[in-house]
Amino acid sequence: MKNNKVLSLILFICIVIPVLILTFSTGCAKRGNVEPDYSMAVAEEILLAMNKSDYDSVSQYFNAEFKDAMKKIIDPKTGKAYATDKDAFINAICKPLIDKIGEYQKGSLKFDRTLTEKGYTSVFYKTQFSKEINGDVTVQFVFKDENGKMTIAGLWASSKTLQK
Repeated sequence: MKNNKVLSLILFICIVIPVLILTFSTGCAKRGNVEPDYSMAVAEEILLAMNKSDYDSVSQYFNAEFKDAMKKIIDPKTGKAYATDKDAFINAICKPLIDKIGEYQKGSLKFDRTLTEKGYTSVFYKTQFSKEINGDVTVQFVFKDENGKMTIAGLWASSKTLQK
C-alpha cells in the first residue's frame, strides 16, 4: 500500500516536472524576490484543503491544463488513469503527502522566490508539515495568467523526506 502511494506521488511528479521543464527551459526566465499579491492566500487555502482532501473548495483555482494532467496520473490500484481530477487530487496528491510528511501547518508559509516566464509564474514557499522532521518543505505553485485571472497550472512539494 505504501509503495502504491509513493508510486502515485512519483507519477504525479513525473507529469508536473516535464511540464515545468518545458515551460521554463526556453528563453530567459525572470527570477524575483517580490511575492505576488495573489499567491499567499491561494497557496494557504490549497494547502489547508489538502489537509482535508477537500478538492471541491479549491478546484476553482485549478486551470484545465492542471486538471487534465491530474487525470493522466495512473491509479496504482487499478493500473488505469484516475476517472476524475478530484480522485487524482485526493488519492495521488493529498493522501501520499499526508502519509509521508503529515499535514500542512497553518500559517507557516514563508515566501522564498518567484520564477516567471511566458505567462507562468512559479511562486516558491518554505513551510512546515507535521511529520517532516528534516527541515522545511518547499512548495511550488505555478500560476498562469488566463484572461487576467491567475490560475494554478501546477503544484508540487519537495523535502528531504519526500526525496527518499
